[in-house]
Amino acid sequence: MTPLLEIEGVEKNFGGLVAVNKVSLAIRQSETVGLLGPNGSGKTTLLNMISGAVAPSAGLIRLRGEKISSLSPHRISHKGVARTFQLVRILPSLSVRENVVTALAFGTNPLWGDAATRLAMEKLELVGLETRALERPGNLTYIDQKRLELARALASQPALLLLDEWLAGLNPTELDASIGLIQTLKSEGICILLVEHIMAAVRALCERSIVMNVGAVIADGPTEVVLKEDAVIKAYLGEDYA
Repeated sequence: MTPLLEIEGVEKNFGGLVAVNKVSLAIRQSETVGLLGPNGSGKTTLLNMISGAVAPSAGLIRLRGEKISSLSPHRISHKGVARTFQLVRILPSLSVRENVVTALAFGTNPLWGDAATRLAMEKLELVGLETRALERPGNLTYIDQKRLELARALASQPALLLLDEWLAGLNPTELDASIGLIQTLKSEGICILLVEHIMAAVRALCERSIVMNVGAVIADGPTEVVLKEDAVIKAYLGEDYA
């Protein structure tokens, strides 16, 4: 069976800096995979290339066997890739509901009018924001703005959801609720690639993890096995702990 996402020898150079160095991996439909590594290891740059925000310097990215690495972000979104960002990106002049409705023009099944409004409300209910649909997003807390961004990503009906530290900054109660929400998405068959530093969440959500360091993949396998590898411990904690 063709993997949902295939990355072959992908590189990204910024001048003399090699941010991503010959990364190859494959992710199957319905997998939830952790993308781990210390800050500066190339994780977000890799997500940026998958979503089309930046173009690879070399290599190929395929979705369902189709090359997407030369496509613009909106065309990749139409193919079935959605994402959240480390820094929340909202449209402050629109209502909470309108923020979600806008995403429906760029998804796998574009919608407008009443159908778009109904689906937007469905996604807002999923993330717990249905009662705030008519408010301005600037009135939301930072955590609720993150929920809004997730609702907007889900409204595009993606096959592949890229979450870039979406769980960061949550208190324990919010973290438990958000892990539960991602588990619901897993049960619906959405493939998720999750950049995260909260290991309790990674263990709860990701049967498999991929670890990057200095732009390269240094481990790929079952999460509990990967987290015990000497190279991973060294990357996170230093030589003395390996």
